[in-house]
Amino acid sequence: MAWRPVCSTGIVRVGTKRLRVAWTSAGVAFVDDATPTAKRLMAKRLKMQLVERSVPAAIAAAIKKAPQRPGGDDVPIDLSWARDYERDVLLAARSIPWGETQPYSWLAREARRPRAIRAAASVIACNPLWFLVPWHRVVHKGGSDGKNNSSFAKRKRALLAREQHTNV
Repeated sequence: MAWRPVCSTGIVRVGTKRLRVAWTSAGVAFVDDATPTAKRLMAKRLKMQLVERSVPAAIAAAIKKAPQRPGGDDVPIDLSWARDYERDVLLAARSIPWGETQPYSWLAREARRPRAIRAAASVIACNPLWFLVPWHRVVHKGGSDGKNNSSFAKRKRALLAREQHTNV
């Protein structure tokens, strides 16, 4: 068997939600709902061997505070698993201030590939750090959140409303 880097994983409860968190010494690498398949999906996406451990108190506290604070950018994240463009897109999204939105075209420009708007949208749609990287602040050109009744759109509107965004 080929050597694979190791990443720790464990469960954190945030309100009524159970989250599976994966972390390295550099920071949080993945957050997902604690479903029966989450650990396997994390290992595949991160290309790392996951080792079950208790979540360190500092990481657990940071994850628990993330929904209540602007930005959440004090939680260190590990993007070593990401391709260059994925890393650039996620870091650009993380820079959008609390209560503000930016269009996908802005996100692509910030990631230094202004014509790769659909690619930026794909990175946000598959964001494994959705709990820490504010995907909901990225909207369609003109400020639309793609209003429809999908669970994705409903969650986006709820998160923007929580931030008291005026264009919800």
